[in-house]
This record gives sequence, structure tokens and C-alpha cells, in this order.
Amino acid sequence: MIAEMKQVSIVVQTKDKELTLDALADLGLVHLEDFQYSSPEVDDALARKNRAETVHNILAPFKTREEDLTPSSLKASEAIQEVLKLKDELQAAKEREAALEKLIAGLESWGDFDPADFAFMANKGYHLKIYTVPGGKSTDLGDLKGEVLLLKENKKELVFAHVTREQVRLEGYEEFKLPQQSLSAMQAEKKQLEKKIAELNNKAQHYSGLRPALQAHLEELDSNLQYWLAKANTVDEGNLTSLVGHLPADEIETVQDWARLNSVAMAITEPDSFESAPTLIRNPKWLQIVEPVFKFMGTVPGYQELDISLIFLLFFTVFFAMIIGDAAYGSIFFLAGLSMVVFYNKSKKEKPPLAVVLFTILGLATVIWGSITGSWFGSPELIKGTFLEKLVIRQLTEGFSFYTPAGEYYKDLRGQDVIMLLCFIIAIFHLTVAQVWNLLRALAQHSLEALGQVGWMFINFGLFYLVLDMVASLNLDQALGAGGLVANISVNLIIAGLALIVLFGSQKPRGNFFKGLLGGLGNLPSTILGSISAFGDIISYVRLFAMGLAGAEIAKAFNNMAGDLLSGNTFIFGVLILLIGHAFNFVLSSLGVLVHGIRLNMLEFSGRLGIQWSGQEYNPFRFRRDVV
Repeated sequence: MIAEMKQVSIVVQTKDKELTLDALADLGLVHLEDFQYSSPEVDDALARKNRAETVHNILAPFKTREEDLTPSSLKASEAIQEVLKLKDELQAAKEREAALEKLIAGLESWGDFDPADFAFMANKGYHLKIYTVPGGKSTDLGDLKGEVLLLKENKKELVFAHVTREQVRLEGYEEFKLPQQSLSAMQAEKKQLEKKIAELNNKAQHYSGLRPALQAHLEELDSNLQYWLAKANTVDEGNLTSLVGHLPADEIETVQDWARLNSVAMAITEPDSFESAPTLIRNPKWLQIVEPVFKFMGTVPGYQELDISLIFLLFFTVFFAMIIGDAAYGSIFFLAGLSMVVFYNKSKKEKPPLAVVLFTILGLATVIWGSITGSWFGSPELIKGTFLEKLVIRQLTEGFSFYTPAGEYYKDLRGQDVIMLLCFIIAIFHLTVAQVWNLLRALAQHSLEALGQVGWMFINFGLFYLVLDMVASLNLDQALGAGGLVANISVNLIIAGLALIVLFGSQKPRGNFFKGLLGGLGNLPSTILGSISAFGDIISYVRLFAMGLAGAEIAKAFNNMAGDLLSGNTFIFGVLILLIGHAFNFVLSSLGVLVHGIRLNMLEFSGRLGIQWSGQEYNPFRFRRDVV
């Protein structure tokens, strides 16, 4: 859940500003507000941090050797200067090498020559220029004044030299521009540059052992930057300085004790702006395993938005299992995660990272789904005659015949049809959870907008009938022998839903009813578009079926490719195809989870709740300044 925040305003004498910041850093509870102010100290700290990051990135590609791990007498700041100087030399050498490569490639067809010879002839009163003519273009060189020497003629081009006593520039011909160096001189310089670049790279390699020290130095520089940012964002007024921040409501007493101890004037109020209030999510330990996903996505709900951690974890687990789809792939996740859990518990005597625990649970869920659908490396044959075959739910693999309540045959549903139907049932359930949540929030505020949420639920269930009929080819009227009753109910649900949304969807807590009604009428076009979007939202869940089916078909394709090779002298090739094919499919399915499994929670579900993920994470000030 999202912790309640309070705004704290601190006033101290300007002369005590830095001492107060130091004390706040020790306290580590107040999230200081950033007004986007700057200062010379901020600019300097940012420049130092950027230089250190540049050096760290320069050294990142180099693999540290044992001889580079010896302690260096260089300080981190001195090493940064050395590596930046090295980087400039290396960049200049590479740019010159690239320029020479381009020149040499254009001159190799001309052969070697010395530009000084042309200058010698010019001093003797002879001016020599070389021209080219594209192949196939007829030209009469005999009409040119001066000496003309034909150097090359083929289908591609004609090349000639023109010697005159005066400087002459022939029009209509492309002049060959003389380089400043001979071809051999360029080639020799290029070799020298290659040698220099190798030496510079070797020198950079020697500095790679400084990366751990640089990383620690970067952390110090970042702390220093945050300190000066905090100081720049204080407000000075005469001899007084004020700081504004936020803290969790349950830490008020601790901060008040701190203020009394440090002789600080302080006021605690409700946040002036909920947009500026940071978000602190506090979940029980078992639910914290979902946090790595949110950190990976870099998403934080706004302070007034909702924490969907529990719903996200439950449905993401289901989505993960259905998209990966294969029990053998799930076993890889599960066993790898379980091994890491045991390793951390026994060897490191500490709790494993949350991501490890999460993947262990996701792997177990995938094993369960793959077991009931009979998918083990995409081959049902692998489990024939084993106890695993008894775990398979045949309706999910082979389908079943659908009969009406009166016992009349309707149609045969294949296993794929059943899973697609299951996807749409998950969709209506998932989206309805969001609408019910909105309903409960509106009721808690005593707002008529709750009836608007009922309207959206009506629309969801009305559209559910259309989705099944149009996408899954399952007509509920025929399946239930209802004679058009379900279709009429669905249409009436959609109409009633739109009416409820227009009447109550824009009502405010304790607001004027007619004003809300006018707002609902004004929002009618967007409500209609929202209904169309709701239709797309339900259909969107078919991606669970599509991704699972794609993974199964790819696995089968590689199994078939390797099947004929798994005997005789080609056995090793068959095994290689299986290993490479299933590794490729494993990675592809995992990427599908990132794209589709997360999307259904972050877009379709969160969109129904109005979550925009626009929050800033609670980050209490605990930074120290650079004492140097």
C-alpha cells in the first residue's frame, strides 16, 4: 500500500544551513523537494560526475587482467584525468586513421606518386593537371591547348594528363585533386597510427583495474551532487533559510524529536500539491517479490494513485505461465531459482534477491500450466506412459463437444478454442476487478460516480458476448439455447451502461448533480470511444493464447527438424538442432512475457484504474558533501 505523506517545512538561520543539511542526512527521513534550482557548486559537482562516468564507460569494454588488479598509486581523480587525456589521443588517432583509409582507398588505383614532383614541375614553368571523363562519353582531346597524355581508357572512365605553360582549368572535366602526401607516405603513416592505437589500447587496458575504485568514487560524486542540489533548492530570505520536503506520516514524532534536538523550527502540514508528494510503497515481505518488475520498468504510481502490487503479482504469474506455456521451460526457471535460493541461504547466509524468489514462483506456475496442458519441450510424446500424463486436462488439449442445457449438440471445441475462451474469461475477470476497485473507492467517498463504474461493468459484460461471437466463434445464444435472449441482454447492458456513465460518470463527491450530468453529456463522445476501446481491451487478452501457441509451434518445428537426425551418424546434429532451437524458443518466449505479460497489467488493467505511473519514488535525503 502507498504510505501517507506529510509535508514538512523547516526554517533555520542561514549561517546554520549546511549544518542542518548534515543533520538531515544523518536523520535520513525527509524527501526534500526539488525546485529545479542550480548553483556553481551543482554545476561543478555535475561536471565531475560526468567526467567520472565517461571514464568508467571508456574502461567498461576492457576485460581486467590479473596484472591490472595490482593497487595503483593513482588517486581516482588523477586516474580520471589520465584516462580522459588517453581518450582524446585515441579518438584523434582513430579519426586520422579513418581519414587515411578513405584517401588510400581512392588513390590505390592510381598507383604511388609524390605530390612534390608536381610542385617541382610547376617551379620549372610546367603546370600539370589530371582529369577524368566518365566511360562512354566521347571527347576530342586533340582540340585542347597544351600537351595531352592519355593515362587510362576503359569502359568505366578515361583519364588524361594536361600539361601547359600557364595555369589552366579545363571546364567540363572532373579534375583529380592532388593529395598532400604520396600514397606510400599515407600507408606508412597508417601503419604508425595502427601501432599507436594498439599502444593506447594497451595503456587503457592497464587502467581497467581501476574500475572498482571508480565505481566507489562515482557513488561519492553522486552523493556530493545530491547534497549541493539540496542546498541549491533551499530558499534564503534575509538571515533565514527554509527547506521543504515530505516524510511518512508515521515518522512525524521522530522528526519532531530531531527538530527539538537541533533547535530547528518546523511545521508539518498536508502536502500542498499531491503531484509533488513522493510515493512510498510498503508491502508485506511476501508481496515485495514483485518489486523487481516495477524497478525494471522504472514505474512508480502517483501519490494519489493505487498500489496494484497484489493484483499485478497474481495475474502476472498467470500471464507468465500461459505465455511461456511449457512445463520443461518452467522447470528451468524453477530449478535455477531454487538453486540460487539454496546457494544464498547456505553459502552466503543471507536472503536471496527478490528477483530470484520471483522467478522461482513464476517457474513453478509455468510447470503447473505446462503439466495440465501436456507440453514438455513441445512434445506430448515425452510424457506418454508416465504419471505426468495423468496430470493433463484433456479438455485443454483435445477440446470437447458442446451441448446446450437441453442436451442438443452445438459444436465441437478444439483444445485451442478452449484456451482462447479461457483467455477471454481471464480478461473479463481482470478488467472487472479494476472496475469493482473504482466502485469501492467511489462508495468510500460517498460519490454517485460509483454508478458510473457499474455502467462500465455493464458495458464489459455486454461486449464479452460480442467478443466471444466475433473472435472465438462461440455464440452464447445458440450454445445456451436461449433463442436471442443473451444477445438482447448484452445490447441492453451496453445501452444501460452508457446511460449510467452519462448520468453518473462525471459526478463529484458531494457535488452538484446537474453539473455532473452536463459533464457526462459533454464527455459522451469520449465515452463512446472508451466503449470501443473496452472492446479492444478484452480482445487484447488473446495475446496470451497467441504467444503460447507460437511458442508451442516453434518447439514442434524444431522437434520435427531434429527427429530424422536423432539416429545413426547424424545424432549429434539432431541434438544440436534441439539445443539451439529450444534455447532460441526459450529466449523468445521470455521476451514475450516482457512485452505482453507486463503490458496487460500496466496498460489495460492500470488504464481502467486511471493509473498514469507519474509518481516519483520516495528518496529521503541522506547525502554527504565532499569535504575536500
